[in-house]
This record gives sequence, C-alpha cells and structure tokens, in this order.
Amino acid sequence: MKISETLTEILEQVTEFRGDYTSNEQAVRTQLIEPVLNSLGWKTSNPKYVRPNAPNEEGKIPDYTLLKESKSKLVVEAKNLSVELVDDKVINQIANYCYKPGIEFGILTNGVRWLLFNTFQKNPQDRIVWQVDLEKESIETVSRKLSSFSYDNIDRLESLIQESKTLESNWSELIASTDTIVSIVVQKLIEKIRIHNSNFQIDTKEISKFTKNKLSKLFEISNDQDEDEDNETQVLTTPQNTKEKEFIEVKDYIYNRQEKTKIREKITVTFPDGTKVSHKKVVNTFVDTISRIGGDKVKALGIIDSGVPLISEIKDNKYPQHKIGNYWVMVGTSTITKFRMLNDINNRLNLNLKIEKFV
Repeated sequence: MKISETLTEILEQVTEFRGDYTSNEQAVRTQLIEPVLNSLGWKTSNPKYVRPNAPNEEGKIPDYTLLKESKSKLVVEAKNLSVELVDDKVINQIANYCYKPGIEFGILTNGVRWLLFNTFQKNPQDRIVWQVDLEKESIETVSRKLSSFSYDNIDRLESLIQESKTLESNWSELIASTDTIVSIVVQKLIEKIRIHNSNFQIDTKEISKFTKNKLSKLFEISNDQDEDEDNETQVLTTPQNTKEKEFIEVKDYIYNRQEKTKIREKITVTFPDGTKVSHKKVVNTFVDTISRIGGDKVKALGIIDSGVPLISEIKDNKYPQHKIGNYWVMVGTSTITKFRMLNDINNRLNLNLKIEKFV
C-alpha cells in the first residue's frame, strides 16, 4: 500500500478510536506505526529489516531498530498520544539508544506526530531536524517527510535533509508572507493584461483583492488578517494615451462577481460553562479561545507549526502573530489548521470543549 493511502487510513482510525491510542502504546505500535514502516519498505515481520525491542550494546532496548544490509540505520521509539514528544527527557531517551551504536538519526513518534532528530547535537532542542503532524498537515506533506527515511532513501537521508533545509530557507527569503505571493501574482497578471490590452487602466487595490480571492480558492491562504489598505485608489496605467482612455471599474468588472460566490468557513467554540466564542473572523475566535484557556497551559504543550511555536514569548519576524498577555500566538495558518490545533489542545488538556465549523 502507498504511504499516502496508509496515512489516510490511520487518520480515520485515530479520529474514531483516539481513546485507545491515548492510553495503549501497543495499539499505537501495531496499528499506527508498523503500517507506516511497512509502507516505507521496512518489513516489520522480517528481522533482516526490523528488530523490535532488540537490546543495543549497552543493554538499552529501543522499540524498533531498522536495518539495511545488516547495519543499524535508524532507531524508532514509540509513545502513546498522551506523551509530549518535544520533551528533553523523551528526546534524551532515544538519543541514548543511538549514541553508543553511532546511529546518527532517530525517529520519535506516537503514530500521528513524527519527529526526526540528530543524535549528535548537544542541546536536546537542537537535535530536532523536523517534525510533522498527520492531524495538522496535509497527507502529501506528511508523506514527503516520512518518505525521506524509507528503505530506499535511508542512505540518502542526510542529503535529503540538507535539500529540504535549502529549499525552506530560500523559500522563506523569497516568500515572506501570503501578501508577497499575492503581490507577485498581481504583477504577473498586470503584465498579462497589458499584453492583450495595452491601454487598459488597472486599479491595483481591486485587482489585488481579485487575485487574493482566486488564490484562496486554489490554496489554503489565510485571509484572517486585517488588510491595511490606503483609502485612496491607486491606479496603474500604461504610458500610451492614458488621458484619453476610459477608466474601467475593475471592481464591477471582475471582483464583485467572484465575491458573491465566496464562502468561508468559521469556527465556534463552546466551553463547558456555556461560554461561546464565535467571532466574525476565524483568527479572532482562535486567539480568544487560546486566551481563555490560558497561554501558559497551551505553551506547555509545545505545539509547533511550520517550524514556529504556536505560543512564544518572542515575536517572529516572518510569521503573523497576535499578542495575548506576555505571549505571541502564531496565526499564519489556514482555517483547517486552526480547527485541528484547537481540537488537539482540547484533547490533550481534557477541556471538554465543543469545537464546530460552520459557514
């Protein structure tokens, strides 16, 4: 079975039987982790590929040791869903399994979250190479990350990590925010219009709205942030006969037609005491809910998205954040991701919130 198909099945199982995986590590191993390892080419029933609970040279017993050509390539440590993976003690535990045998990389997972770490980094937090969450990220993203340590790719893991870092860093420099994407597409659209109608006058504010609307239908671009727009209309014109050409209202011509069909999902959160949080903008519902739960409690969960902590004491220079008390909340995510994050917080803190999406 393909890794994407396996992950889809696992996501369905976790949704239906989360309670089992919260308390039963063996169920996590056999029903969540081993299907993934098999899909990645690690035949868990064959000792040539996988040795479960095999003591290393120091007598320590990792959950899985993955082998290729009789050489230990990777250690996988399993935890149930109630265990916080990004914890110094947990990371040190698996690092100890790898250090003596000289295994450079290890995997820590609860079947939903997968964390790849580098054994030989001194600081536990610096050891984390990447982490991915099946409930918060797309199947495609999770498949791509996990495939980096497949049986076929394991000898290339270090170079694949470097490739990924290079792509991420250069992408961050090129695309600082969703507004940057919109600006690039707007410029290309203007150039295209001028090719076909060189005398067409363009209201850049309206064409920017039109572009963002189009992109939001293609991708999960967050439109939660308030737009900082000038009250005055800016108009781009071609240098040819600009005074004689009639101005065409782009708003009437294009944008309004699209805006009428635009439907956005919202989120409502109901607390056990009956308090309901449901703002017009999803971002406000998201931040308000976290504020009511408590920044300290949510921060302690160590939730990270796109490499940025959900709750931080330091403002990030690239990603949009909202301030609550002494903390900054990362809000540069889609409605779907915010919904999943709130459910994750709810489940892990046992808050008994009722979290719903509506149109």
